[in-house]
Amino acid sequence: MISRRAVLAASVALGAVTTVFGRSAWAKEERILQITSPREITSLELADTSYHFRRLRVAETLVTIDPDGKLAPELAKSWSVSDDGLNWAFVIREGVRFHDGSVLTPELVRDAIETMRKSRNNTEMVPQLPISSVSIDGQTVVVTLKQPFSLVADFFTDGPAVILAKSSFAPDGTVKQIIGTGPYKITRIEGKTSVDLEAFSEYWGTPANISKVHFTGATSPDTIANMAEAGQVDLVLGLPQALRDRVEGSGKVKVKQVQTARINGVFVNAGDVRFDDPVERRAISLAVDRQGIAKALFGNPKAAANQLFSAAFPDWYDSDLPQIERDVKEAERLLAGAGWTKGSDGVLTRDGTRFSFAMIVGKQPEVKSLAEAIQAQLADVGIEVKLENGNQGQVLEAVAKGSFLFGLTRRNYGAVPDPVATLVLDYAESNAANAVWSGVNYRNPDMEQALSEYLAARSEDQRAAARKKIRALVNADLPVIPVVWYDYNVSISDRIAFDSVPIDALEVGFWIDRVKWVS
Repeated sequence: MISRRAVLAASVALGAVTTVFGRSAWAKEERILQITSPREITSLELADTSYHFRRLRVAETLVTIDPDGKLAPELAKSWSVSDDGLNWAFVIREGVRFHDGSVLTPELVRDAIETMRKSRNNTEMVPQLPISSVSIDGQTVVVTLKQPFSLVADFFTDGPAVILAKSSFAPDGTVKQIIGTGPYKITRIEGKTSVDLEAFSEYWGTPANISKVHFTGATSPDTIANMAEAGQVDLVLGLPQALRDRVEGSGKVKVKQVQTARINGVFVNAGDVRFDDPVERRAISLAVDRQGIAKALFGNPKAAANQLFSAAFPDWYDSDLPQIERDVKEAERLLAGAGWTKGSDGVLTRDGTRFSFAMIVGKQPEVKSLAEAIQAQLADVGIEVKLENGNQGQVLEAVAKGSFLFGLTRRNYGAVPDPVATLVLDYAESNAANAVWSGVNYRNPDMEQALSEYLAARSEDQRAAARKKIRALVNADLPVIPVVWYDYNVSISDRIAFDSVPIDALEVGFWIDRVKWVS
């Protein structure tokens, strides 16, 4: 006999599923596409979650990146650059409507660019452009530069460069609602974790295949895995690699995977005496067992990173580089050559400074496991790492105060199609004081020169020569010590046509408008 307590427990559980997943128990009957991702909506500010609303296909940029990683027209139907490299002309599409019915105009685009370039957020791309003025010539918006800069179109693919309707903004300029031009419009946002979408009937491009979508943000890896295994979601966009085998083993889903432009690695304060010599950073690199970490923690030995850029960037990835094997003896030799000797407790010292420091570690299980592995491996060469529980905000605060020494990073070099855009934010002298998540206090005049040459290049030969210099410098100087490349997994239920789901190595979009139900 089933007890009353069991009945009540089952009722509560069913109610929880209905509440959290927006009636997902009946999704098949209502034909609502149920999707989840390990991302929450922390605010509506463009610097914060514009990337998320672009992925959901609500907001669009002048130029986009297609699932193959190539630049493609979006709100600008074409663009061109003058012979001197100073004037970039973007021809704005006609007849494009926002979700509130208002019309996209060159004037609105001009005003949006003017607002973007004034942003003081050092993670945004458009404010880094050397813009002199923005003007209008008929249906064309002309961006005039102070000096040639070859990546203007790339920079306009950045998430915070989405173009929103005037009704999106409060009088003080803050974002009060997301009114975009994409194939989906928002019908409801509830807290940080729930968004309802509906296909926009007046979309300028190819209409969405599925009319209604419910998004659930779930930051717990186990919650995401449970949802996929139970068939409560149609797509898990960003299934943690460590859970892939478990979820796929349920027999209810299939998984698509691609190696992305993100790197899981270590970044240091290159101005500190423990890390100011590339030799010390190379020793740390050799002390880390990438292959063991990639296999044990990430379930994919091929994810072991022997260089900063993954194969997601064919022009930047060096297929001739050998794997970086763990070599404790060579690491110890390099450290000894740099003047470090082991004290009575086994920790290295030099001129009264111990090779000991704290590392702030987030609460995510995979982050803690990675931190603990690196802690143990560095201890083998006499480097003491003390783990402290914390969050990203505390790391940012430490960087701002100048007290940061050593931490974990998951740097995305694919925010725009060309990774130089991110390298400029990280390593250009003009932005050095703002560098976060890489390159803290890293200075190298050769890097500055190579970046300048790349941005000013007018031919592919010039660009290739500068690219080769930059690639060699980041892999030799190790301002970021690569450990594993990040794999992006999409879990697909048997209700969805598997081949209809694009997977994007640069993580620009979820491309849910292209998804189809099984016939």
